[in-house]
Amino acid sequence: ISIETAMNFGKPDQTLAVARYARLAQNYDASCQRITPIREEAIALLGLRAGDRVLDVACGTGLSFPLLYSGVGANGNVVGIELSPHMSALARCRAADIDGRCIRVVDGCANKLSLDEIRFDAVLFHYTHDVLRSADELAHLFASVKPDARVAVAGNKQGSAWALPLSLITLFRARNYLTTYEGMQAPWSHLPRWVPDFQWQTRQAGTSYVGWGHVSVIAASKSWGNQWFD
Repeated sequence: ISIETAMNFGKPDQTLAVARYARLAQNYDASCQRITPIREEAIALLGLRAGDRVLDVACGTGLSFPLLYSGVGANGNVVGIELSPHMSALARCRAADIDGRCIRVVDGCANKLSLDEIRFDAVLFHYTHDVLRSADELAHLFASVKPDARVAVAGNKQGSAWALPLSLITLFRARNYLTTYEGMQAPWSHLPRWVPDFQWQTRQAGTSYVGWGHVSVIAASKSWGNQWFD
């Protein structure tokens, strides 16, 4: 039996996500301590350099900001986008404490945001299953990145058959942090459209993963033309 037949799945539900994170926001940081090593690994895979511009998708309370800022420095830019206003308010406070000029938080749904003023060198998807399962949101986001931008991804996935009990426990614990279990066997399956060299490895007995790759020059150019080449 698969996770998808054992639990509800369908399209991501943004209204439900906002309602859930309104309840989760205040205790969110404490609940994320166990995935700190995966966060650190994913950010390291971005290979950030001083002056880079990095997009933190579904940034939550901004827990990735310190590491991202450490990579890009005061001359770089970190932009976090977040659907939940309760989460983004906390992220904005964290950004101000670190460097309010360098780090910016944008509220709203990924496929309705205007990010045209920045072309990103790197994109982080850290435990953003709902966004990864929306091709429309991904298309909108990748329209704001440079060709050959680095991409890093981490999150939960369905484990192998031998790890089914652990997989069920892990995904049950994740139930409040996502609104669909669709695609849990391969949460990254939409990414190769923009990241053709995408690679991934499992962690935590196959119930989580990290992935990385580069945005295709062709895919990026089709998204927004050649206007950034200067």
